[in-house]
Amino acid sequence: MDSSALRSKILDLAIAAGDGSVTADELAATGYSLRDVGYTSLSYMRLIDSIENEVGVYLDPEAAIEHYETIDSVTALVVAGGAVADA
Repeated sequence: MDSSALRSKILDLAIAAGDGSVTADELAATGYSLRDVGYTSLSYMRLIDSIENEVGVYLDPEAAIEHYETIDSVTALVVAGGAVADA
């Protein structure tokens, strides 16, 4: 999967993980910032789980929050092969 298709997939997963509280338009308006659309901790956990199930990359939920702030940072994390807990 190329990075553009992966980013699109992660965007779709992020919207689904938001459980109806986040739209593509809202994300676009905030520069695709999950934090700025009020993403909850439950939404983050759903997104991490969805990425693991759909894309097959393990993401450490204990990694620094900056890895999960935007669609682009999450995509970069997945491309890099997943997160390692920050010490």
